[in-house]
Amino acid sequence: MVVGSHSVFIDLEVDPDSPDRRGCVRIAVKARICLSHSTFGVINSQSRDISDSGVFVELKNKPQLPVGAHVKMQMLDSAMPEIVFNVKMERSDEDGIGLSFVDYELNGQRYPIESLKENSTKTGRKSS
Repeated sequence: MVVGSHSVFIDLEVDPDSPDRRGCVRIAVKARICLSHSTFGVINSQSRDISDSGVFVELKNKPQLPVGAHVKMQMLDSAMPEIVFNVKMERSDEDGIGLSFVDYELNGQRYPIESLKENSTKTGRKSS
């Protein structure tokens, strides 16, 4: 899947000596994001960075959600904006919220997040 000109899934090596605890490389991507949850309705914002495992969404007026809460997210600038990602809130800071990918929904069916990576590889989409 492609967000703007970048593939959502990038296969890059992570430096094992890095102080960053994340297991995936993040790339800076400013893309329109739509978040939805029963407690706050719909919020439109933008991403700051994205990796194979999640996305950081810039938010000034953050919803009051606990870490671990599940939210629905759409990447409006992606090649397939109709995909609804089920994401989990991992952290919150003054700039926004960090979300991890759980799975995704398309045409009323739920799929494991790994199948998007497999499908983007099969279709020949390259990482930028």
